[in-house]
Amino acid sequence: MKWPHLIAFMLLLFLPIAWHWDSDIIPVNDGFGWDGNMYGMYTQYLPEAIEQGAINEFRMQRMLVPASLYHLMAWAGLERTHEEVIQAFRISNLLFILLGVIAFLLLARSRKWFGETVMLGAAAVFFNMPIMKMSLFYPVLADIPSMTIGLWAVLCWQKGWRIGLLVVILIGAFAGPTMWVYGLLLLSDTKGSVVKSLTPGSFYWSLVIPALFIVAWVWVWQTSPGVFTDPPSGSQSVRFNLLPFSFLIVLGYLIWVGQPLRYISGLKSQFRQIQWLWLIPFALIIGLVQWVIQRYAGPEQVPQTLLSYGQLLLQQSVTYPAGFLVGHFAYFPGLVILGILASPYLMHNVPRYGPGAILMTLIVLLMALGSETRQLMQVLPWLIFLIIDSVDRHLRFSPWLLGLIIVCLWCLAPWWVDLAEPGSLDGAFLSDPAQSFFRYQGPWMNQASWWRTLITLVGILLTFALSWRYGLIQEKGKSKLS
Repeated sequence: MKWPHLIAFMLLLFLPIAWHWDSDIIPVNDGFGWDGNMYGMYTQYLPEAIEQGAINEFRMQRMLVPASLYHLMAWAGLERTHEEVIQAFRISNLLFILLGVIAFLLLARSRKWFGETVMLGAAAVFFNMPIMKMSLFYPVLADIPSMTIGLWAVLCWQKGWRIGLLVVILIGAFAGPTMWVYGLLLLSDTKGSVVKSLTPGSFYWSLVIPALFIVAWVWVWQTSPGVFTDPPSGSQSVRFNLLPFSFLIVLGYLIWVGQPLRYISGLKSQFRQIQWLWLIPFALIIGLVQWVIQRYAGPEQVPQTLLSYGQLLLQQSVTYPAGFLVGHFAYFPGLVILGILASPYLMHNVPRYGPGAILMTLIVLLMALGSETRQLMQVLPWLIFLIIDSVDRHLRFSPWLLGLIIVCLWCLAPWWVDLAEPGSLDGAFLSDPAQSFFRYQGPWMNQASWWRTLITLVGILLTFALSWRYGLIQEKGKSKLS
């Protein structure tokens, strides 16, 4: 990215944030919101919360920013009122956004991405709802720090900084509960794609994931059939008796997700080259994190266990088939747009990064099948890397189309919308005024918001199809644009 482009990008990112800094705050719990209410109180009264056992095991895995801000504000002699805590979280989010930009640019430089790819990727990563709106409107959540720490984990892997990766995993383990997934990258070599060419094996390997899904689905269907027949009222599959059809959609997605397994036989040499000893410090870090959690967490039951989360994935993947694509697009449009463009190449590129990358990709894509986008912020950087790298390898864009996409992504980030006006977010979330906020949160979008978002996505896809038809998007090697 050239200096004029970088300056323009920074202005497009930070000027809206500065202009909208203090104009809109979630009107729930005096600006702490729902999930953020406890974290705001921990920032105010950390010693008392630990002494009273008020931090359960789940929240202990998100205490990095609240605990840091408590000590920083105490050291600076600042009062920890609601207003001061909210401003502290906003400043923290701003710093993490800046750190995320630095990590992204270093990653782009290390991968030697083309300038057009860097501009497009930067817009996709940073022009969106969580960065340009939620970081100010609902600042107490840990979404921005989680994503930034994930970006630094990918950068450390790419640069070959294994100790750095372990340190980032240790830090990130207290920003979100999914940071352990990055430990799988220790099973892959570093510094880029280490396998230049691979021959796919039998197609039956791609059926392993769908087969396991069918077994789990049948078991849950037999033991708890209400999981699928009594979901929230927004499920069109249940309302119109379309569960068999939606089940086929999910299986098609899982067959695509399972494509990297076809290359396992060609990675035998990579398994022999894995430096297994690095798993020992990784295990020690996991043990240290668990010791801290057990030492300081209270007895309150966590809101979600691994088993209940797995059941939720099974439910939502079938009762909302393809619905989460719409939800992800509303919250993180650039990732979905680039993901669709990269989809013909993505699963064939993943095996190039080694066996650990295959495992991590499978986990993240399975989570994306039924998780709210906010729950994926810590692991999204891995998908961001895979998608942008695939785009850079295979696609070239007309400068006019590139500029149009960047401008559209900037407009799709609702930084200019007052989500809290008019009225409150208490009450019926599927109707206005609450829907002005919840239309960006996939599972709680009402029918009107869902259809508007879907129509927007379809319009963009048609634009891409026409762009491909008339040569504004071309495959690398065939392009006259570069």
